[in-house]
Amino acid sequence: MEPAHAGRERGHAIVVGAGIVGICVGLALQRRGWAATLVDRLEPGMACSFGNAGILAASAVVPVGLPGFERQLPRMLLDPDSPLVLRWSSLPQLWPWLRLFRRAATPQQVPLTAHAMKALYGNSVQLHRALAAEAGVPELVRDTPGLYVQRDAGAIDVHGALAWRLRREHGARIEVLEGAALRAAEPALSSAYTRGVRMGPMGYTTNPLRLTQAYASLFARDGGQIVRADVSQLLPHGAGVAVHTSTGLLQADTVVVAAGAWSRALVEPLGLPLALIAERGYHMTYADPGINLHHVVSEMELHFAVTQMEMGLRIAGTEELGLADDPPSWRRAATLHKQLQRMFPDARLDQASRWMGPRPGMPDSLPAIGALPAQRNIFIAAGHGHLGLTGAPHTGRIVAALASGDSPGVAMQPYAPDRFRSGHRQVPAGS
Repeated sequence: MEPAHAGRERGHAIVVGAGIVGICVGLALQRRGWAATLVDRLEPGMACSFGNAGILAASAVVPVGLPGFERQLPRMLLDPDSPLVLRWSSLPQLWPWLRLFRRAATPQQVPLTAHAMKALYGNSVQLHRALAAEAGVPELVRDTPGLYVQRDAGAIDVHGALAWRLRREHGARIEVLEGAALRAAEPALSSAYTRGVRMGPMGYTTNPLRLTQAYASLFARDGGQIVRADVSQLLPHGAGVAVHTSTGLLQADTVVVAAGAWSRALVEPLGLPLALIAERGYHMTYADPGINLHHVVSEMELHFAVTQMEMGLRIAGTEELGLADDPPSWRRAATLHKQLQRMFPDARLDQASRWMGPRPGMPDSLPAIGALPAQRNIFIAAGHGHLGLTGAPHTGRIVAALASGDSPGVAMQPYAPDRFRSGHRQVPAGS
């Protein structure tokens, strides 16, 4: 547990959003002496924290956009079963984001992004282990390496490919498995896969919803309040902030917006044109699948991951760029089902459930963390994309330090909420 630090006088903080990021922000604020309240229209953990793949990607240093991606983009966007699709009806709102996405995927920018990702995510497993133990659920967090496979074994280039070079440069442990070694590592894997890469450090939770709920219970046991309400507006009011909700007006000294893909609507009226969209992901979960995995297994080309959970076998992934409240396209979930059948042909897949969640995505794969421009009492912590679970504990610590007037321990420029305004320049974290 972090001790309270000297610094700015503590008071009452409201965190908008009771997903994994918001709850970890609330816990970290409590550790620094703040009275904290979580406000969300849903019960804790019932948005993206419910349905993610459970991965604690401590070695995540590769942004979604890499140099040369535009050569693959037309083919991917025209294939309805591609791991990346657009909600064409939302294209007018997506177009500015796509332009920034392209600008972030350059040989000059990507190494800086990788450095900032490592600074934010590299301690994920240790931080989650500590929190899970404190919350009374240590069994939910496991140190488990990832196994990355692809049907075209020749396409796995761990020596020359930029993505693998970035991982090696930032401390990932990489082991190539072929033939019998791959079969021994994951016996249930289809024989169509002949080469894979085992990588760590990495971990996962066997039940992301139960883990999030346990953190919420810890927050409540430590005196935190959880309010079920929809937040419609934030207004600076005197030395504090007025929070307009569906159940009435709340007052706070400090507010943190951690509302995932819905954060943009709250901060734009306050002068922050946030470059955030919904990177909508899908999952299928299968009870009693009849197989057991020894790794988090990721299909590199198709961009999905398979994890062994308390609820059964879960396959999660795909990237559907759209708006948070667009209706689900269940064809995406059906595609995941077909891919899982090919990957693990002996799995029983008759007891299935499906889900869609709008992950909040920024163009450079880094979240927005920090105070809003000209708003010293309003902070944002959103835009983690696929890595909200991974980055939640460290994000919480950073935001709580900033709100308390203390050093966050990392350089904040890479995560600046307004970094996509003209004149801002990306710099390495820690510089």
